Amino acid sequence: PMSFICHPGHTTKHILWTAFTFKRADWECVNDTRIIISDANNIQHYFSYELQPTLWRAILAFEELQMAWEAKRDAPKYVLFREAIECGLTKVGKYYNKFDDKPVYMLALVLHPYYKLAYIKMAWGGPDEQRKEQAAGNPNAKDWHDEALKTLEKTMEEYW
Repeated sequence: PMSFICHPGHTTKHILWTAFTFKRADWECVNDTRIIISDANNIQHYFSYELQPTLWRAILAFEELQMAWEAKRDAPKYVLFREAIECGLTKVGKYYNKFDDKPVYMLALVLHPYYKLAYIKMAWGGPDEQRKEQAAGNPNAKDWHDEALKTLEKTMEEYW
């Protein structure tokens, strides 16, 4: 069997169906694509619980997805996908940065019985990390532990 490709004003091309057969390398590429996309799919499932609150998972989910895609972006195996992964990371970063404007996500993490303020200090840094970032040339570096504490205190004053 043959397939025909026709464009007005051009010669009709006859292509054998065998030209459309996937080779082993093509299937490996499809599988790599599936693996990259499955990172986002797995993270999305974090929010599908019906019997438990999931707001506290939002920040952790974005961080997990970002770390997974950063690892893939830097891995030689995924060099073919590097530009697409960069675009995905840019989009993840855009929405991750919006958490700064919504204290409810930080509060959900702080009020979680396991994570509390300790997670924020460990994962995002405290005064030591702020000083290091400022010394490295980032004048806008924040002490995230202090920011979380201020957010918690402000919320307590406002609603308690």
